[in-house]
Amino acid sequence: MARYSSALLLLALAGAGAGGVGCSSPSTKVKHADKAHKKPVNKGLLADAREDVKNNEYDAADAKYAELYAEKKSFDVLEERVDMLIHAGRATKAVDASKVYYDAYVSDVKGVGLYTETLIAAGQGNLAIVSADEMLAFNANDASAHEKKGRALLLIDKDDEGLAELHKAVNLDKTSAQFHESLGQALFKSGKIDEAALEFRAALKTGSNDADAHVLLGSALRSQGELDEAKRELDQAIQLDGRSGKAYFELGLLLNAQTKQPEAEVALSKAVQLAPNESRFWYAYGEIFRLSQRDDEALNAYKKAVDLDPPYGKAMTKLGTMLIKRKQLDAAETVLTNAVRREPKNPANYLPLGVLYATKRQPKPAIDNYELFLKYAGKNDPDRDRVKEAINQLKH
Repeated sequence: MARYSSALLLLALAGAGAGGVGCSSPSTKVKHADKAHKKPVNKGLLADAREDVKNNEYDAADAKYAELYAEKKSFDVLEERVDMLIHAGRATKAVDASKVYYDAYVSDVKGVGLYTETLIAAGQGNLAIVSADEMLAFNANDASAHEKKGRALLLIDKDDEGLAELHKAVNLDKTSAQFHESLGQALFKSGKIDEAALEFRAALKTGSNDADAHVLLGSALRSQGELDEAKRELDQAIQLDGRSGKAYFELGLLLNAQTKQPEAEVALSKAVQLAPNESRFWYAYGEIFRLSQRDDEALNAYKKAVDLDPPYGKAMTKLGTMLIKRKQLDAAETVLTNAVRREPKNPANYLPLGVLYATKRQPKPAIDNYELFLKYAGKNDPDRDRVKEAINQLKH
């Protein structure tokens, strides 16, 4: 494999991933969900659904879970189905499935919580905030609701407000490894790496010895330049859970930082094998190929990242750019237009669209997109001068 800059890959990965509802109140028309919870489910069909999941037969598993839920309205079955859909890259379908229960049992806070979780998984931050507030209307001191609201706020880039909610969750329940992990990830996103590492260590101190906490701590240590300690944490995560795609993903980034590119490719290959529905993993795998000039393999990996639900935003931009270079302009336009719809304030999406329309000899949309790039790009963006020059040439 050709050598390439580890800094480029790490930079490329930095900063990494229905109608509104009002606040519900108990209703005399609501069926009692608790009775449904107690009805026994068809254990044979449930076992078959779980076997389908193990074999990555997600459509077959979903049909069985749907049949089980239709029979007994069991929340546990629904929760298992929703978790499967999220991990299978079908977040939108998970939202639809959870909303059926949410609409039927408006006084059941567990249903509201599950619906909120699916909205977060689908990247629908604004709706998730509404339903998290609905949870808080039941109980203002619900730590889980504050944690969900915090993650939802982060989705719409309200980082300070999101951090405040996550701090509330941790203060309400300091024994929850999950809450420490969520707060740590938010701090990491905000660039507060030292504080993030402390939260990940706090998660491990709860006694959970959770593989994910070791992965997150390993990621923070890598960012701090503590590569040997980061490697120990990731090795521990893999020892605890040898099927953790997250652990192999972070190991790939770590090995790349150590300029061990062949080993990094192997780790990322393992990550996408173990977690084939994680769009971010496919994007990283594509970056490994792109930076080593293996464009066909990069293109396939980016397509995987884009086809999943939700797609990884940076993969859409990279895929569109590669399609432009291959003169597949109509396909590139579709991908990049969808990218803009998902992230209308992301300047990285407008630059390749400007190039695309300039290539198609359509000066007006080219100029419009270049100007949108200038509107949203930072003042020190290195592409600003180049874009200004392109606009000037198109106008003359």
